[in-house]
Amino acid sequence: MEYLIIELVFFIIVFFVHKINKLKIFRSKLQFIVFWLITLICGIFWDNFAVWRGHWYYPGKGIVGFFIGYLPIEDYIFIILVPYTVLVLYRLSVKYEEKMRKRKK
Repeated sequence: MEYLIIELVFFIIVFFVHKINKLKIFRSKLQFIVFWLITLICGIFWDNFAVWRGHWYYPGKGIVGFFIGYLPIEDYIFIILVPYTVLVLYRLSVKYEEKMRKRKK
């Protein structure tokens, strides 16, 4: 359960950073759909394969216990949360870099 709570708190923080700074992450709905499809397919395949091969496992403590395939539901959230966080931080850095350039002129 702790893993899920940490992810939800982290998601709320990143979401507010995204909205407060009015960041536009994708140029179109097609870009949005393609990005998330590729991310989810690769992430789900990779993590299920890694658990199946024994590279890592989920012992049960700290997770809800609801699995889809070999992965707990928390890992699916993680597969979405990490790329979303990276995109928000990237767009935030681009926004502030543009502000700094305007100030120097």
